[in-house]
Amino acid sequence: MVDAPHFSPDELDLWLDGRLPDPRTSHLETCEQCRTTAEELRDLVAQLRALPQVAPGRAFADRVMARVAVAGVAAVAADVHLSADDLDQWVLGELPLARQSHLRGCPDCQALADAERVLVLQLEALPLFTPPAAFADRVMDQVDTGGLSLAGAWRRWRSGVARNPLTVGAAAGVGGLLGGSIAASVAWAAGHQDTISGTSTWLMTHAQALFWQGVGFASTLLEQQGWYQALRTGLTPGRAALLVGVTVSLYAAGVVALRRLLALPSAGTARALP
Repeated sequence: MVDAPHFSPDELDLWLDGRLPDPRTSHLETCEQCRTTAEELRDLVAQLRALPQVAPGRAFADRVMARVAVAGVAAVAADVHLSADDLDQWVLGELPLARQSHLRGCPDCQALADAERVLVLQLEALPLFTPPAAFADRVMDQVDTGGLSLAGAWRRWRSGVARNPLTVGAAAGVGGLLGGSIAASVAWAAGHQDTISGTSTWLMTHAQALFWQGVGFASTLLEQQGWYQALRTGLTPGRAALLVGVTVSLYAAGVVALRRLLALPSAGTARALP
């Protein structure tokens, strides 16, 4: 009788999963070597499952790829100097290992990186600047908004005109002239009420006469048109009343339709059609 072969690695995996055929499972009862190997493998698997879960860090992939030899790429990466992005990553401590190896072997890049770090440290050491309360107004005084506004006009007046004695004098003169003319007009109107009333009556009379002359002239032109006589003959009182009624009905229908279009939607629940 030929002895059964010992367990292969695949059969050991099947045994651990509980999927090994019965004829091979019975081999463990008669083979001390296979039983010992199977028990050692089971203990090893149990120990591996008991190990804590380890999550790799963010730079894990960079460190692994830095040790991978790719033809032509490593040599090129080693010869290329650090870029501005590489320097920012180095300051933040996120520079890949492949670029760090170039930094350690390149005096020029090392000097540039040291200068970058010194600059960052100096900027971080600067005190925080708090602008004064009128800083925004002074900045806005220098900004040409291109538009006219009351606030902008006041700022321009305060920054430009109000600081120049000549412009202040000219503005005061113009203001005094305008104020004086307005005061003189009010005083003259108060002392000549009769003249103003007579002038107003004369203007109203002539305006009415001109209006009625215009109406008469338009009527004359209308009567001279050929279609006017035909329209006047065909437009009987009954037809005129009918035309007015149709016009009013159409107008009312248009108003109702417009109100329905402009009405706010109701708060009811929307339902799908069956």
